[in-house]
Amino acid sequence: MKRQLYFLLTMLAMGLVSCDIVIKPDPSSVTTNVDSVVVNVKVVGDSLVIKAEVEPVDISQCDMAMLDKGKLFFYNSSKQALVPFTTETDSVVNCVFTPDNHLYYCVPVEGRMMLRSIDLSEAAPQPKQVGDWGVDYEKCVTETYGTVSPLTYYPLRNTLGLWHEFSWDSYSLTQQKLYNLGNGNITDWKWENMGTDIEEDEFIYLFEVEDGKYWFKDGIARVCLSDKIDFSPYVSDPDYASEHDFSLISWSPDKSKVLYAAILEWGDLPHGILAVASIDGKIQMPLADTDCTGYTAEWLKDGSLVYVGEEPLSPSDPDYDANWHYRAHCIKRVFPDGNTEIIAHCSDLQVK
Repeated sequence: MKRQLYFLLTMLAMGLVSCDIVIKPDPSSVTTNVDSVVVNVKVVGDSLVIKAEVEPVDISQCDMAMLDKGKLFFYNSSKQALVPFTTETDSVVNCVFTPDNHLYYCVPVEGRMMLRSIDLSEAAPQPKQVGDWGVDYEKCVTETYGTVSPLTYYPLRNTLGLWHEFSWDSYSLTQQKLYNLGNGNITDWKWENMGTDIEEDEFIYLFEVEDGKYWFKDGIARVCLSDKIDFSPYVSDPDYASEHDFSLISWSPDKSKVLYAAILEWGDLPHGILAVASIDGKIQMPLADTDCTGYTAEWLKDGSLVYVGEEPLSPSDPDYDANWHYRAHCIKRVFPDGNTEIIAHCSDLQVK
């Protein structure tokens, strides 16, 4: 059961379903997964003006990538500097880093999804056409919330994946194209060919209940998940509430904290929150305005966690409607000591 649950949440993390969001329309009729980026900048009309006191950095010094209305930006988390990538003129709809210091991304060209790359080790990186996915752009957009399929990197196979063909039966995209980074071949995903290469013991972990507390346990440590968190306020509808269930998402780089999902209720999909707990018991915190369905969360090398959350729109926002609770997407950063700050207004990110 735990392995099935782990697989389900892994699929959700890969973006097979979409967050409950409202996306601003793109004038080019190309849907992106983002609203707008505001990273250490002030907005003047439709222009992003970088603060003058921010020291310019090159792309190779950046550890995050963000999207804003089809435009690609790079972000340096240590200098809090934003670098727009102006040499790509087509609308970028997703992206992912690979260990060879490349960023791969997709653009729709004449209605078809194309794969391009940037070599971040180059002094002045230029977009390179990598391949044609052979899939119409509209087939890669969900019919629930209009979000675009993410680009997924499978490190054990050195392969990129792009999901397509939405199904209302599963509320998700159901087919996948695979691009082999070694030989450049594009093939159709088949379950029997994508069996895991991960060792069995990497899937073995336990969630225990002791003295009314929930614990996570695996070969690294035993971590309490619930003695400082009251999960009841995060249940939106008591009729759908379930017994607490948990899934490990990832360890921090120094193995001092775990990121996990707490499943609190079931509808068509599991819902709940993301949370972080430290081995020493000092930090145990829910990640504000998150849902375990369709989450985006990544660890930075310094031990900070960056994730996509939401915040209410201001009544002065042009998209505000008192009858609809529209929300703005923002990227939040949790520092190793537990302090949190908003670093961007955007609903998509990738960490190098």
